Amino acid sequence: MPKPIVFTLGKKDFSVELGRKVTKDDLYGRVKRVVEKDGQPLDRGLLGPDGSLLPRKALSSIRLDPEGTPVEPEEVLHDGKLAETRPSSFEESAPLEELPITALAGFCVSDVYPLEVCDLPKGLYSTWFAYRKGPDRKEALVLVREDGAFLMAGHRKNSPLVGLGVVYDFFDAASTEDDAEEDDDLDFAMM
Repeated sequence: MPKPIVFTLGKKDFSVELGRKVTKDDLYGRVKRVVEKDGQPLDRGLLGPDGSLLPRKALSSIRLDPEGTPVEPEEVLHDGKLAETRPSSFEESAPLEELPITALAGFCVSDVYPLEVCDLPKGLYSTWFAYRKGPDRKEALVLVREDGAFLMAGHRKNSPLVGLGVVYDFFDAASTEDDAEEDDDLDFAMM
């Protein structure tokens, strides 16, 4: 089920629905291994001390002390100081800034989400994205095209693009006087 997310462009808010993250399985397909015994598929899980099977979906992660009591939420320290916990993208509006389409070439994408019910104008926009609340937010680009819109989370990379004209210092080096003396015009009649 899509989750609502709000972007602010100028002074106008745009509510869009964030679709399910695009995974490698979506792009390349998925292989599922099924283990059977006597025609019955077997489940995977953990074996308890009494011999009972705990299915994988029954497990969750929670922080407990040695007596089994849940502990306080964790604190994140950055350089010895308590880091501020920021809201997720579902709890706070993210501002959009227009970018030229060439900025897409300098962006390293780690996560892709389709945007549904998106009324943003076509173009490329810069923003931030955080699926869960926490101290870190990822840089993100929102690409709106005629055939759909996508939120791409990741980071910018510092790699200059090579244009059509490449300078070769080796060939452009100034010739010395010694080179000028040895330089004779070639005449094909000499061969």
